[in-house]
Amino acid sequence: MKHILVTGGAKGIGRAIVEALAAAAEYKITATYFGSNAAADEIAASYPAVRFVKVDLQDRQALAAFITDLLAAEPIDVLVNNAGLYVGKPFENMTLDEVFQQIDLNFTAPTQLIHGLLPLLKKAKAPLIINISSQAVHERISGEAMYTAVKTALSTLAYVLRAELNPEGVRFVTVEPFGVNTYGLDEPSSMILPEELAKMVLYAIEMPDHLQLDNLGISHLKQSRPDYPDWIEQ
Repeated sequence: MKHILVTGGAKGIGRAIVEALAAAAEYKITATYFGSNAAADEIAASYPAVRFVKVDLQDRQALAAFITDLLAAEPIDVLVNNAGLYVGKPFENMTLDEVFQQIDLNFTAPTQLIHGLLPLLKKAKAPLIINISSQAVHERISGEAMYTAVKTALSTLAYVLRAELNPEGVRFVTVEPFGVNTYGLDEPSSMILPEELAKMVLYAIEMPDHLQLDNLGISHLKQSRPDYPDWIEQ
């Protein structure tokens, strides 16, 4: 039975991924959460295969302690770096806290997890690392400078690590969605649903051991791509 670690697994995309994996009844799942206590308890009560661990991914020392605990436990077959933060506003209007939160949660934490867990992942039969990035890396949307920068860094990291670690059997998948309805909007007809994205992640995990989906881009046919989307702070 594969052991899968999903970050940010109590809400949004992460919750959809955890529930899709648990419903498959073939995996043991460890998921991190921080502020969503009730949601984590609800999911864990519904799915015995899911274990939640509370950890602040922006706290490097806390994350290091979490990694140390994992290294002392059983192997991990798949790491899903899902946890992230979106702040949509012009760069000069962002506070420094918002700038560093984007860096810490969207790039530093996934990097620290990959680096720290590689010895554990390499013990698996077919280790797999999945990073949830964004198609923002291919766009140029005003008001998403920091978000685009950190997601580009995450996508690029996986691109180069394939060259370094594919020869050792470590696989990397970068998932790049455009417009996911993570906030439960009333009208999601032009956005990807978290459950739909979760199916793509499940598909990547179920690929044969000798294959990897290098980059998996997904977008809704009706998703608008204006120069300045209305969700960006003016």
